[in-house]
Amino acid sequence: MPEQEDIIRSLKLFEKDFQLDQEYLQLSTQKEYTYDQAFLKIMRVVEDLMEKDFEKLLNVLYRIDVSESKLKEALALSTDNPASIITKMIIERELLKVEFRKKYSQG
Repeated sequence: MPEQEDIIRSLKLFEKDFQLDQEYLQLSTQKEYTYDQAFLKIMRVVEDLMEKDFEKLLNVLYRIDVSESKLKEALALSTDNPASIITKMIIERELLKVEFRKKYSQG
């Protein structure tokens, strides 16, 4: 399970990448997020974009470098809700970015 600090950093990246209103995640007032809380917040955004602006969702996934082939494979192999699968991949990607930045900013 990711550290609290990493979850917050990944949510900040998510907020920026998806160009969300800063009030949506309330990162300035809510100092702690569990993985599950973050997952639900992100999934709501993904579900909304799937319904209203699928093209924007695809563009953001491309921009944040979610692997198209891995996404297609995951969607084909799973019986989970597609929004849940996409959300999981977004979180994984954003957390990976946080890890890279921590690793390379120290050295």
